[in-house]
Amino acid sequence: MQLLGFVVAVLAASSLAASNDIDDIQRKLDSDLQWGTYRPNLYFGTRPRLPSSLLSGLIWFGLDNQRNWQNTRHSCELGDNLLEYGYSRHNGRDFGEQLMVDQDQGVEIKSEFIKVPGERGGSWAVRFSGRTLEENVQGVSLAYYFGLEGNGTMALDVSKRMAKITGETPDLGPFRIRIVPAKHNQSPPLHPALQKTKGIPEAVKIAGIAMDVPKKNVWRARDLFQEKLIKHAQQQANAILKNTDGKGPLTGSVLFQLENEGEDSSNSNLFFAQMMVHGEFAFDVIYECEDTSAAIKSGDIGALASNRRKEFDIQFDAVFGLREKGFDEEEVEIAQKALSSLIGGIGYFYGSSLVSDEPKPEYGDIDETSEPRLSNPYSLFAGTPSRPFFPRGFLWDEGFQLLLLSRWDADLSMDVLRSWYHTMDKNGWMAREQILGEEARSKVPKEFQIQYPNFANPPTLLFAVQALVDRLEAVSTAGMVDQLAQVYSTQGRHNSATEQTLTREYMQDLLQYSSRQLEFFMRTQAGEPLPGSLEHGYRWRGRTVDHTLTSGIDDYPRARPPSTRELHVDLFSWVTYMLSVDTELAAFARNGLELNQTREQQLELHLQLLDELHWNSERNMYCDVTVQPRDGYDELEDEGESEESVFVCHKGYVSLFPMLLGLVPPESPKLGHILDMIEDPDELWSEFGIRSLSTQDEFYGKGEDYWRGPIWININYLVLSSLHKHYMSDGPHQEQANRIYSKLRQNLVRNILDQFRQTRFFWEQYNPHDGHGQGTHPFTGWTSLVVLIMAEKY
Repeated sequence: MQLLGFVVAVLAASSLAASNDIDDIQRKLDSDLQWGTYRPNLYFGTRPRLPSSLLSGLIWFGLDNQRNWQNTRHSCELGDNLLEYGYSRHNGRDFGEQLMVDQDQGVEIKSEFIKVPGERGGSWAVRFSGRTLEENVQGVSLAYYFGLEGNGTMALDVSKRMAKITGETPDLGPFRIRIVPAKHNQSPPLHPALQKTKGIPEAVKIAGIAMDVPKKNVWRARDLFQEKLIKHAQQQANAILKNTDGKGPLTGSVLFQLENEGEDSSNSNLFFAQMMVHGEFAFDVIYECEDTSAAIKSGDIGALASNRRKEFDIQFDAVFGLREKGFDEEEVEIAQKALSSLIGGIGYFYGSSLVSDEPKPEYGDIDETSEPRLSNPYSLFAGTPSRPFFPRGFLWDEGFQLLLLSRWDADLSMDVLRSWYHTMDKNGWMAREQILGEEARSKVPKEFQIQYPNFANPPTLLFAVQALVDRLEAVSTAGMVDQLAQVYSTQGRHNSATEQTLTREYMQDLLQYSSRQLEFFMRTQAGEPLPGSLEHGYRWRGRTVDHTLTSGIDDYPRARPPSTRELHVDLFSWVTYMLSVDTELAAFARNGLELNQTREQQLELHLQLLDELHWNSERNMYCDVTVQPRDGYDELEDEGESEESVFVCHKGYVSLFPMLLGLVPPESPKLGHILDMIEDPDELWSEFGIRSLSTQDEFYGKGEDYWRGPIWININYLVLSSLHKHYMSDGPHQEQANRIYSKLRQNLVRNILDQFRQTRFFWEQYNPHDGHGQGTHPFTGWTSLVVLIMAEKY
């Protein structure tokens, strides 16, 4: 406590300076992060962290099949069947590169994104290079677009060498854009039968199309482009058939080559630049702000990307040290792809959410809630678990994602954390799924869009808060100022003065948010007292017979039928963990002593009740609890309660939660029983990771089989993390804890890397029988935790 007091004193001494500088510092951070690849639902797209601003994106389709235009690539889709895509390097700031291999459309595309600092977010550029695949005869149509969702002006000018866009918005100020095809680009070959046909348009390096569309439809750029394509193709087909006496042939390279349209583009807000290519190709997209010091030349892009690539590799080695752990070059590259794809999945989202003002009725009750409403628009800066399937913010996932991001770039992760907490309402509620705007809603069935104010979700954001607390607690008195500079940036790459200043302010803010969220849980998720008891636990709202979506572990078996009298051990564990984090935060905060004492008392009580309510001494495991009528009870003859509490026991992830969150003392005999369950191959152990449900459970592998057996990396990470932090160096179970840790870590790393080698993707879950990846892919949310597992950083 003396160390904590010293840290607090040092931080408090700088608080006045912090309050004076915080606005300037935040503005600088916002400027550094303003532009990015913040449209993760697209194969490639950029936008600023500004509402209703300038969007851009890449579109392509192959020309061999006349129907390929119907499958134009734009947003990441599982049905596109790309052999590979995802970032191989992305630093989250000013560099990102990825390879996209599209066998069905016959093309391979590499993107290299770079930024140069300057006023209003600076300038940026992306170089696309690639080749059409050998089986591709006619080539590919490439298009890059810019669309303005809000106020401002843009104008298009197309020459033989490039397309230029000039524009201005209130937030971005004046800007200029160049889309420049490489000199070596070759146009698709013209079919011999058409070489002397009249009306065949001359091949061009680049063509520009301008459109004036409703601002709300700019995100639909692909659909609008397709409408233009098919209309033009029909006109071309009619002309060719007329001039060839109906013989044709109708080739894609002729049908879909657009002509310059919209030369008077001053009233347009959506511009496309199309390039038809065959063989090796490249083109640059360059966005420049008005700050001349941030100007970018095409010749600079390659050198900038090369330097950033080297910097990334150096930083990756310094932060994670995988080579020192014995991993070879290929394994390090796979780990880099996991981190980079996580970062490449970060997006900026803005819009309204569909919310209900009334709680969702309990299971079995008639739903008479009023129609949901659209909230006031708001923004969120967040990671996404899966770019094709879950391209939006998920509260349950984000905390796990931040564990890795905070190791790489802690101030970037704090910006994500702060953005999430800013979505919290006055009652402490945050929507568990952030479906903001029409573009986001277009990917979600309507019945899953509504967010209810009585629905909670695991408070995993506290993992990031806990990590900050742990770093502060680890600071020694020697070299205090220098070490505090590392609280936000372990590699010392970012502005240490910024990070020191923000630390104190963030700690105070985090306590307010975490306390409000804790009180929301304790108020809205409270269960009813069990028969014969005055104490109560907690119950997830939103139960159905087969699902508890709010718990995060959707179809994991619970009490059947659902009851408002049941209590959930995982939720009780989460609330207890929240109390422990709140207790530590209160120790750092101004005027936090009284709150600290209150939280300590609540924490002690919860630790006691956890065992009293949920430990089943007959089964030697933690269980849910429900209430049922007493057998043979006669209300006229029998005394006492007509109901009795019974345990609902399903060995698996739910029963592990007290241990996962470090709530079981190292010396407790209960820990031995938990470790035995984990290590037993007839229960949870497999050669590929810990199963989500015991093989002996009646529901194992049944129904949807989502959390009823498959291996999930987030929970396996928590097993390793808890063993490493709490149980490997203390207590009578050290030997077993160390044995499980070593074998589990080895099994997880081996299988995830093997599956990546075979499929080129990271997966949502892994099969407990043969280890193969399953579910959606690429899944680079919490599966990317494999990097921390490899590095043994928990």
